[in-house]
Amino acid sequence: MKARATTLVLVGLCFGCNSEPDVPYSAPLYRNVEPGECSSGERGNMMINEVHHSGSVRDDGTYDADDVFIEFWNRHPRPINISNWRINIWRNTPGYESDDGYLVPEVDRAIEPNGYFVLAKKDDGAFAGIADAFLPEMEIGKTYFHIELRDCDGKLMEDAGSREHEPFAGGYDTVTSRSMERAQLIFQNRGGQDINWHFYSLDRGSAGIAEEYRDNTLASPGLANSPDYSGSAASGGFE
Repeated sequence: MKARATTLVLVGLCFGCNSEPDVPYSAPLYRNVEPGECSSGERGNMMINEVHHSGSVRDDGTYDADDVFIEFWNRHPRPINISNWRINIWRNTPGYESDDGYLVPEVDRAIEPNGYFVLAKKDDGAFAGIADAFLPEMEIGKTYFHIELRDCDGKLMEDAGSREHEPFAGGYDTVTSRSMERAQLIFQNRGGQDINWHFYSLDRGSAGIAEEYRDNTLASPGLANSPDYSGSAASGGFE
């Protein structure tokens, strides 16, 4: 009798062992939509990877403070289209404060896993050849700025910068203009903390920049960030 009771318990525990789960393990972590529709996301999967807020400088020294971009990085294992996602930018310069919202222009392609998306202000500047989309009305503060990326459901995906502190990295020194790049920290990599950013570290801009700007416009749009010499002991990857 005891052996039979044990058998019944085991059968009860294994009931449904071979049944299909209610949610497939391969289900995406974001709302998959048809082309032209607006998608959702999950926080941490789309990062603000680089902010070039300080303008461009031609090799002849001509400075353009409005030639800026924001680069996004898809950390999700599936492609994501961020068309019509919202970018909120708070900026503050001496005597002027603004809180503006913009929609990412609609594009016909998704960002592939581990791929980049460059949103530039100008279609005739240093980043015109590498940018995926242009937003002429976009303004990024030079003194203080805070950027939010929100999906079509209004959920906060990522932020960068601070309302209380000057830009964490990057700037124009009257000769060169450097971008603010994300440090590759394994844990606690939040865009609103200064430890998670560093200056572009090379002495020439990357191949994503127009040739006549590369000597003095130091950034890496659409490409991997420059080496991180910030000294953080927690930086690195799993490669």
